[in-house]
Amino acid sequence: MKTTISEYPNSYLKVELNNSEEIIVERGSMIFADGNYELKTKFEAKTINNWIGKIFGGKSIAYNIYRAKEHIEMIFSPDKNGEIFEIDINETKSVIIEPNAHFARTHQIDLKIIKKDWKTTLNDGLKMKATGNGKLFLIGYGKIKSKQLNPEKTYLIDEDYLVAFDNNLQVKTVSRGFKELLRSGEGYLYEIKGDGEIWIQTREEHGMSSGGGVISSIIGFFK
Repeated sequence: MKTTISEYPNSYLKVELNNSEEIIVERGSMIFADGNYELKTKFEAKTINNWIGKIFGGKSIAYNIYRAKEHIEMIFSPDKNGEIFEIDINETKSVIIEPNAHFARTHQIDLKIIKKDWKTTLNDGLKMKATGNGKLFLIGYGKIKSKQLNPEKTYLIDEDYLVAFDNNLQVKTVSRGFKELLRSGEGYLYEIKGDGEIWIQTREEHGMSSGGGVISSIIGFFK
């Protein structure tokens, strides 16, 4: 399989599949194919966790699986003007993502909602963990920036702009106080430590982020 992401802005994903190769993509994203393929739809609506992820985190509960029946080229595009970026997942590298940032993945990658207590979910919002071996394609907004962190430093990032981060990083929600939160309009911040990589977006698409949880959504009313 060969994959190519078009240049910024307004990217699309081009995939070259050999016979019997598969890719999993959000429904309604295919815009072109120059050969024959088999299409299946995978439903993930059986558990309460997936429904919670759908309601509060924007997680899809159904994906399309495209299986090539010959060597073909396919093009996929998100339904909004988001930017697609790629993360390589393997046995030593798993990542945490916003549920509605997912766009596509190779079939060897597994996505699961991270189970948390209600207090943590209210603060941080829902997150998903990507594991396996293959390529993960996510959507962000504005220019996507990746950064390898210095383990000797602490980083602060606005919750609405952090799209994904390495699983081994220490991430927690912090606030500088309710009064400053309302005055600055900055929202909650993520404090991040450790040796790993993060991916941030430079723009916020309305409704894209889990917004760090329910509390942040309420605060956002005052922005």
